[in-house]
Amino acid sequence: MTVEISVLGDIQTRIDGRAVDLGHGRRQSVFVGLLADVNRTVPVDRLIDRVWGHVPPDGARSSLYSYVSRLRTALSAAGDDAAVGRRPGGYVLSLSRDALDTVDLHRFRRLAARARDAPTEHASLPLLEEALALWRADAFGTLDGPWVNEFRESLRLERLRAELDRNELLLRQGRQAERLGDLLSLARAHPLDERLIGQLMLALYREGRAAQALEHYDRIRGALSEELGADPGAELRDLHLKILNTDPALDAPSPAAALSAVRSSSAVEPPPVPLPSQLPAPPPLLAGRGRELAALDTARTPGAAPVTVISGLGGVGKTSLALRWAHDNLDRFPDGQLYVNLHGSSPSTSATGPESAVHDFLIALGMDKKAIPDSTEAQVGLYRSLLAGKRMLILLDNARDAEQVRPLIPGSPSCIVLVTSRNRLSGLVATEGARSVGLGPLTPAEARRLLAARIGERRTAAEPEAVESIISGCGRFPLALAVAAARAAGDAHLPLAELASELREAETRLDALDTGDLNTSLRGVLDTSHRALPGAAARLLGLLSLLPGQDIGLTAVAALSGHTPSRTRTLLRTLEAAHLVQQPVPGRYDLHDLVRLHGGERAEEDLSEEDRSEALRSLVDFHVHTAATANHLLGPHEIPSSVAEREPSGGHPLALRLASDGEAMEWFTTERSRLLAVIRLASDLGLHRQAWRLCWDAHLYFRRTGRVEDFIGLSRTGLDAASRLDDGSAPSLKALMQRTLASTMLMAGRPGEEPLRLLADSLGHFEDIGDLLNQGHTHQVLLLAALLDGDREASLEHGEKSLELYRSVGNTLWVCGALNNLGWVLAASFGEYERALACCRESLEGSRALGYRAGEAASLDSLGNIAVLSGRHSEAIEHYHQAIRVYRALKDAFEEANTLSGIAEAHHALGETEAARGAWLRALDLYRIQHRTEQVRETEERLRASS
Repeated sequence: MTVEISVLGDIQTRIDGRAVDLGHGRRQSVFVGLLADVNRTVPVDRLIDRVWGHVPPDGARSSLYSYVSRLRTALSAAGDDAAVGRRPGGYVLSLSRDALDTVDLHRFRRLAARARDAPTEHASLPLLEEALALWRADAFGTLDGPWVNEFRESLRLERLRAELDRNELLLRQGRQAERLGDLLSLARAHPLDERLIGQLMLALYREGRAAQALEHYDRIRGALSEELGADPGAELRDLHLKILNTDPALDAPSPAAALSAVRSSSAVEPPPVPLPSQLPAPPPLLAGRGRELAALDTARTPGAAPVTVISGLGGVGKTSLALRWAHDNLDRFPDGQLYVNLHGSSPSTSATGPESAVHDFLIALGMDKKAIPDSTEAQVGLYRSLLAGKRMLILLDNARDAEQVRPLIPGSPSCIVLVTSRNRLSGLVATEGARSVGLGPLTPAEARRLLAARIGERRTAAEPEAVESIISGCGRFPLALAVAAARAAGDAHLPLAELASELREAETRLDALDTGDLNTSLRGVLDTSHRALPGAAARLLGLLSLLPGQDIGLTAVAALSGHTPSRTRTLLRTLEAAHLVQQPVPGRYDLHDLVRLHGGERAEEDLSEEDRSEALRSLVDFHVHTAATANHLLGPHEIPSSVAEREPSGGHPLALRLASDGEAMEWFTTERSRLLAVIRLASDLGLHRQAWRLCWDAHLYFRRTGRVEDFIGLSRTGLDAASRLDDGSAPSLKALMQRTLASTMLMAGRPGEEPLRLLADSLGHFEDIGDLLNQGHTHQVLLLAALLDGDREASLEHGEKSLELYRSVGNTLWVCGALNNLGWVLAASFGEYERALACCRESLEGSRALGYRAGEAASLDSLGNIAVLSGRHSEAIEHYHQAIRVYRALKDAFEEANTLSGIAEAHHALGETEAARGAWLRALDLYRIQHRTEQVRETEERLRASS
């Protein structure tokens, strides 16, 4: 029985000359995984890892049993010469001695080893020729997979070493001509291999092409300088000098001398120590990361720091990035690559001490165990001495802290060190000058590419909405996407929409991303990061996780935590260093959605209900009192929200002390989304009084910014909060918010039964309790409702009634407002321009005297409208421009848009078409931002009519 196995090219197996069908790619991967450790047991888990990678599908184990059974059947004709057998804990490919001798990979390695051990060059050369002749192409053909690709790459390096050994022997015999073509090809593939370039230079020189040899030296010197900031080694520099000097020592030996040297050679040189090539396999797929790869490329530039820290949350792809870059740049490290997993964040393995890593590195560098000194300090010194002047890559994976890394950093700048860690290792940046490359979530496009590559283009294209939902549910996080993709790939019949549904719900999202393996389960990875935190930082992370998803400012976080801002900043730095908190902008803090979900789970488990409740109440109170201050600055004449309090409140110790209306607008703008979330939080906690206050104090800001849906929704929330109160203040708070809701609906151009009903209820309440001021306010809103309904008599009646009420309570400021609105009604509805002018001018003078800027702008706008109605368009434009200046100072975009429309109408009436179109276009931009659809439609019609 003859068995032949060939893998140095396409995988081929023959039994008695007949081809054996090993099946599809997965089954062939099982065969290669067993062949790599032929006649030794391969554990099941290791075999699964070799076939499917680090994230195997759920059915991998059962599939493996099936593949092994089919391989056993395929090889059954070979009898005892080749058989796949079951052993405790794994499987073994057993080959007889004769069968093993037919395996081309085994023969290659055996022949190469014999060549290195051969006593003479005469004996060594034919062994190398025979070994290299076994190669037909790259090993394993088109077979693909992380482990297979790693194995293939290691074999390529073995082949290259054998080729260089053969070249060396042929050059010694003066046979450079027959190798020149292959040397040129190899140099193109490995332009930074100094041994290879030296062989090529010598061959060219001997063939009378010295100039070309010198060009190759200049090329590698420039490349090494640019890429690594280093010069060629001493041996290559010496060769260059000898070529320049036409040194006779470089001349090829005569055939007789070469033959004599070969025959007389009997010195047995010790086999050279193999270059360390310890890198694990590169990732089969790296979606995107172009910016980060480019940042790593700068490590090769002259003067660049030789140490780079790649940091990010567990599962974000730090090791994959480092390995991808390292494998793409192997030719830049001709002296080898060292790798160690320091297990700094491993859930199941103790961290590797630097003394253990140094010891292993020394052995990899060729040191005899007996020659290694005992003390760690001496070992570190020896390690750095061995690396001096070398161009090596040292990859320190999964570091815990800077102290674990420092002893492993060479003293030679020609070596490049990559460190991956969940922490930023700021100590290395500060003391070692290390560069920092932080990894965050993928971009949406990168996430789509990752899913398509793992699940298949056809399947992702068939369910694009589900794909987007999966990406969103995974937060564009590489590990989460990989787990989701593995689930989908493991079940070809699973609709992506079903997986998306699990990921869409917060309650099931982490469960959907749980593999049951501590190293690949997202919950397990985040648990490890959480356990590494100091207690106070872990508590803060839990509290932050209870909040909705918008970013939050430092002082608000301090209010939540109960610490001072200084102490809170220190805790946040700890969380930032662990990549559990991020700063999208300086001073604002946010969590990744998946970190938030996990942190919320831990908070529910680790923090008492009392602790959580007290912290959240403190956060709400901070916003209540800061918003009250901000609203008072924007509208000092407005009714304060403190009317909702049953007794005076001492405020919140951290509430911001804003100093101007500009600071107030800036605070509201920054906190806009957070404020809406805090209002919802207050309602969820049953803090309805605080929810009402926040709605009341935020209303003026939202009205000025003009986003109608926001300020209508805010008013409805405030009304709901007032309706849930059960004390004596509730009716008045409800009436105040009824009027506010009606006002916002009318300002948004939504008249109808609802605002009229709300106003009737509000007015009835204030009449019942005799509140004249609020009756006046309510009549002002009823005036607006009547104007929109076209009821001019009712609008005049409400205008005069409100003016009478304001005068009766002696409120000069609101008298100015009522005069202005009355003037508008008289001009627009009755054409009484002189009386209207008198009212608006009195309003303008009074507003200016009081410093009432909003009243001043409103009066100027009304004067502009009266001027338009009475045909004085140039005068109207001047009034409107004055009003615009005040509205912009107040940052009142809502009224600015209305006034711009008035300016456009005045220019249009004067025949100034371009000026009119410009004003309409500026108004249209604001209307669109504010989602005022009716005004958008009207303005677009005016623009079409004017074109």
